[in-house]
Amino acid sequence: MNLTELLLQSDIPLRELKEDEAQKLKTTLLGMFLDIQEACEKEGLSVMLGGGSCLGAVRHKGFIPWDDDLDLNMLRSDYDKFPAALEKHFPGKYNLVGPGVSENYNLPFIKIEKKGTVIKTVYEFSEENPAIGIDLFPLENVPNGKIARLWHGFWNNFYQFVGVCTKLYQRRNCPVTKLLTSTKEGKKSMSKRLFIGRLFSYKSYQKWYEKCDKVAKKYSKKETKYITVPTGRAHYFGEIQNRDDIVPPAECTFEGHKAFICKNYDKYLSSLYGDYMQIPPVDKREKHFIVDLNFGE
Repeated sequence: MNLTELLLQSDIPLRELKEDEAQKLKTTLLGMFLDIQEACEKEGLSVMLGGGSCLGAVRHKGFIPWDDDLDLNMLRSDYDKFPAALEKHFPGKYNLVGPGVSENYNLPFIKIEKKGTVIKTVYEFSEENPAIGIDLFPLENVPNGKIARLWHGFWNNFYQFVGVCTKLYQRRNCPVTKLLTSTKEGKKSMSKRLFIGRLFSYKSYQKWYEKCDKVAKKYSKKETKYITVPTGRAHYFGEIQNRDDIVPPAECTFEGHKAFICKNYDKYLSSLYGDYMQIPPVDKREKHFIVDLNFGE
């Protein structure tokens, strides 16, 4: 039984987004993105649509119709300058959470949250109310030498895996984790991660994510042929791209607005999704469940 089936059969008060809610969520995310892009343009920073958002821009000229999130990529040199740039041009409008910008966070990269909003899923405790947000992934320099690259990638993946396992263990009582471990299959598939998480729980998962972030930017001051997104869907080695295929970014259209994606988007998307122009069947499309949604109006 997969997670979707478990969720639908559970007594957790969750639901799928209604059509009008999904559209309003996309409108909110688009408005956030335009603010982010404006701040970056004014400060000379470069921001690109990444992952599924890049795919949406190429295949649908906007959001993937059945998706409701937005992912951005940014070179580490700009990523470190971004928090100050956003606060300068949109003071008090957004919260940034993640390594180096806040104490409490759940992800190894920056999330830009709109103040006054709430989007709660089964991954949070009852007292937690995370805001509507956009994920911002740093593009990291990859060492040119093969041995150095393998070593750098190993430690990136190690600290990230330890962080994920420690997070799973330290948040083992949140609804979705308890649900997954309530089945024989779930216990078996998660036992290794919970064991590793327990071993490394002498530090918080945030501390492990900080370690991961520190290792990831080790080569930020050097000129390298390749770059990667260690915290991306395909992790360090699966996200490696030739720098010349990523920057300078190419202009595109996203929901009727100018945006930017990586220079050689065909190579980038093919490496992540294979035949990315093929529309997946309905039963293969991701379903997103929420517990609460508030647009702050």
